[in-house]
Formats: sequence, C-alpha cells, structure tokens
Amino acid sequence: MYPVLFEIGSIQIYSYGVALVLAFIAGIYFVSREAPAKGVSQDRILDLSILIGLSAIIGSRLAFVMLNWSYYARDPSLILTGIGGLSFHGGLFLAFLVSLWYVRRHNIPVGITADLIAPYLALGYAITRVGCFLNGCCYGKPSDLPWALPATLAEETLRHPAQLYASFMNLLIFAGLLHIKEKKPFNGYVFVAYVGLYGVYRFIIEFFREVDFYVSFLTLAQLVSLFMIAASLLLIKYWPWGWETVNNEGYK
Repeated sequence: MYPVLFEIGSIQIYSYGVALVLAFIAGIYFVSREAPAKGVSQDRILDLSILIGLSAIIGSRLAFVMLNWSYYARDPSLILTGIGGLSFHGGLFLAFLVSLWYVRRHNIPVGITADLIAPYLALGYAITRVGCFLNGCCYGKPSDLPWALPATLAEETLRHPAQLYASFMNLLIFAGLLHIKEKKPFNGYVFVAYVGLYGVYRFIIEFFREVDFYVSFLTLAQLVSLFMIAASLLLIKYWPWGWETVNNEGYK
C-alpha cells in the first residue's frame, strides 16, 4: 500500500527495505545478547549473522529467478536489477548450508547456535511480512471479509491481508520457540521445531495467497512445506544424528 515509506530529498526509502533491515538488526541484537550465556562468541555470531543475511538474500533471489526462469531468460540482466521478488525457501536453504559450513569450520557448537538463531528467524520473518504488506506484494486472494483490503491504493479488488496473517502466525511461532528453548531435549531441537512449524504455517497460508505455481491441487510451496514438516518430525523422533545432546547439568 505504501511501497515508499518516506523520501529524503530525491532519495526514496522503501517500506520493504526498511522492514528487512529492522528484521536483520533485531536478529543480530537478540542473538548476540544471548550468545555469551551459551558459550558462543559474540564476534562469531556477528560474522555468522552477516553471512546469514547475505546468503539468505542470494538464495531467496536465486530461487525466485529459477521459478520464473522463462521471464528472466529473455533478459538475464533483470536478475540483478531487483525486478521481481524473493523466495523464502531458497533463502532458508542456502543460509542453512552456509551457516553449517561456518560453524563447523570454527568449531562452534552446531545445535546450540541453531537454537539461538531459530526464534529470531520467526521474528524477522514477521517483521518482513509487514514490509510486504506495505509494499503491496505477496498479497492474498480476493475476499469479501470485513477486514479485506486492496493490495495497492490504486486497486479496487479487496483481498485477504495474507501478509498480516503471515506476520501474526510467525509471531506465534516466535513466542512458542521462546517457550520451548529452555525445555528442549537436545541441542538443535528449537531449530528443528522451527522448520516444522514454518512448514505448517506456510502450508496453511498458501490457501489465502494469490499463487501462480501449482503441482496438481497443491502449490509448490505447500509441497516443500510438507517435506519440511516430515523432516522435522523425523529428526525429532530419531535425534541425535551427531549433534549435541543436553544432560542434566545443561549443555554438552
């Protein structure tokens, strides 16, 4: 609705960009604040946060381009111009791989670090979806509900404010992860739970979003989400597979 939040002279400050920066800052602040108590260096967390931010953006962009390759193949220069959007699944996947490489290279406890970060992925996602709402992207299907809104100020069609649904649901995930993080049966549990809960959220929200990519009667995102849910449940049931467990005295 308000893609340009405000202007400073001739410079336009975009809503989505502001939300992305706020999400990143919030994540760094909270994770670095908690890290020393878990035996993780703040300097390492700061370096890791930068890597996560960069790899998440690159992975999200690459996934979006791959899903829309027929469009970008006509003019590959559009890939770098910012035209189009991002795909969270791609960003999460690449950020996970880069993070795993970094923590193993520097002998940082994998499970503890993953659990530190997981709740703030949900919080950052919730903040970013508010940016989507203001930007007018990732909008919902047409609706006649009392709270339905147009995707942009110029549009007459009223739609589900799917971005706000997404933000609210991820705030619930954030609160749930904070609740379980001190009661986890093994290190890595909070992150694995996040993967499953994100899958549940994304499967549900797809019914309200205006989506282009379908595989049979499900969207592509729903199929990926089902895989995330299944992987999460299997990991919780058959853990540990080489990560740290928690003993009665605390972290191992």
